[in-house]
Amino acid sequence: MNYINKVSSEKMMYSTKTVEKWGLVPESIVTKFNIAQQSLEDSYNECLEWMAIHSKSFYFASRFLPREQRKSVAALYAFCRLTDDIVDEASEGTSIEEINVDLDKLKTVISQLNEGYTSTIPILHAFGDTIQKHNIPIKYIHELIEGVRMDLTRKEYENDEELDLYLYRVASTVGLMMTHIFLENPAPRTLARAADLGKAMQLTNILRDIKEDYERGRIYLPKNTCKLYNVTPDDFKRDEVTENLKSLIIYESTRAKGYYKQADLGIEELPAAAAYTVKVASRVYGEILNEIRRRDYQVLKQRAVVSKFHKFLLATKVRLEYLRKI
Repeated sequence: MNYINKVSSEKMMYSTKTVEKWGLVPESIVTKFNIAQQSLEDSYNECLEWMAIHSKSFYFASRFLPREQRKSVAALYAFCRLTDDIVDEASEGTSIEEINVDLDKLKTVISQLNEGYTSTIPILHAFGDTIQKHNIPIKYIHELIEGVRMDLTRKEYENDEELDLYLYRVASTVGLMMTHIFLENPAPRTLARAADLGKAMQLTNILRDIKEDYERGRIYLPKNTCKLYNVTPDDFKRDEVTENLKSLIIYESTRAKGYYKQADLGIEELPAAAAYTVKVASRVYGEILNEIRRRDYQVLKQRAVVSKFHKFLLATKVRLEYLRKI
């Protein structure tokens, strides 16, 4: 069996700084170049811990999945989180060029995992097994990495088409991979609806995080749509949402709701436990849009969130829908 050594000169996944920052391996490994192989079950358990810490709602919903599917979903979640954080939480001293090199190396590592290699890094160990077990097309993973890469240089988007490409890469690909975990041979229409849900959830994130993204130098709302609603960069600097920006948020919210509605058709084609898990995630994210509306679209002053109690109520309501099926 071949092993991907995280710190070898030929197959190193991250820069030393990133390795130390994330603590994925002890610092001594960076200098000694030897990593003890962790068991596959322990690697999956580490992914489950990541999901429990960083996505409590989805972790709760995933409890109704068969054990093997739940482990694979956790591995996918941990990999996506890890990939996204390479860009979003890279140390200040890391240049765009260095991060691009890291992302290129990550694509190489994924190709090796797809060929049957394994890894000494727990998350990659589990995710590699998930790729093999569920025949996840590698093109989705590479697209995800390219979507993450867009955040390095793309600070603005010209139109909905450009934004939709970003939404597809960073979010739809995740839905597509999850569908392969839930179904052995998913139908094209089911995959299309999974892609819709990814776009809906990511667009919801964008509307929720307008202020935060602007402060990081990013405006995801397309230029041509901003122009249509007479929204300028100055509108994002305010604490109060202007009427023009409110109209724009309503427009994009309507687009997101359309994607949620289309996605519901695909959810019903999943096995009951998987449908429940995905629908809970969909309902919780959809409720963020409702919370934005209840706040009169004032997303610049305070981040719209769904309370833990409300999440529980949503999960309970969805569970009643599937109680006889799970």
